[in-house]
Amino acid sequence: MKHKLAAKGIIRRGDGKILIVKRSAEDDHQPGMWETAGGAVEKGASPQAALTREIREETGLEVEVGEPFNVFTFAKANGDKKIGITFICDYLSGEVKLSEEHSDWRWIDPFDFKKFDSIQPLYNEISGYANKFSGEHERFVISQKGIFIRDKKCLILEVDKKPDVWDLPGGRINNNENGQESFRREIKEELGVDNFEVSGVIDYEAWHTRAGFAVCGAVNLIEIEGEIKISNEHTKLKWINEGEIDQHEFVWPAMSRMIKNGFRRAKAMGII
Repeated sequence: MKHKLAAKGIIRRGDGKILIVKRSAEDDHQPGMWETAGGAVEKGASPQAALTREIREETGLEVEVGEPFNVFTFAKANGDKKIGITFICDYLSGEVKLSEEHSDWRWIDPFDFKKFDSIQPLYNEISGYANKFSGEHERFVISQKGIFIRDKKCLILEVDKKPDVWDLPGGRINNNENGQESFRREIKEELGVDNFEVSGVIDYEAWHTRAGFAVCGAVNLIEIEGEIKISNEHTKLKWINEGEIDQHEFVWPAMSRMIKNGFRRAKAMGII
């Protein structure tokens, strides 16, 4: 029996996150499973051209197809056998707009893929990608967070997929961004506001992640006007006072200390 050819793409952004998509519940092959985007290579087309087209049709994104990363084989329930090539793809532009083939999507840290329902060969592939490329592309990460205090309480956000683990709004500096524009982009994405003032950095810390790369995290005291609408990166928000800080688990090792310093600075500045 002849094998058909398929092409799949590990689509990565400048912040190191990759895109995964969830198969429709009506799909005839592994319904409801999480996977990477891609599909069949039609006769006469190159794998790279076919993958560019499939990613555009399935996700609405424009990508640059780079080096091949993995070759795999699989068989569908109807007996069709395929050989697949996975390529590394760099995100260029666009917002995710799924076709009927998929029901959900996520930009994730590749080390977090094991938390999603999928198949063992893909777990192995993404794990191999994470171990090979995270060190190369994220030797040193700079991340900025915002401490927003209103009515003597600080805003914290519950991390998606991590119940009872809390964060402050903000995130990593992407490639080709400076610190100020990155911070303003992150606050707008996560809180839905762009009318805010930055009082300045009040604390910072550096540490190594389980992936082995170094992070420098800084927190800024911010003042916000307008209604807050959190993004899908977080499940809910909470306002806490100083006495409640140590009752919570935070994503950064020193975040509880940072929030306490935020309260001290806000008092010194007369904000509270």
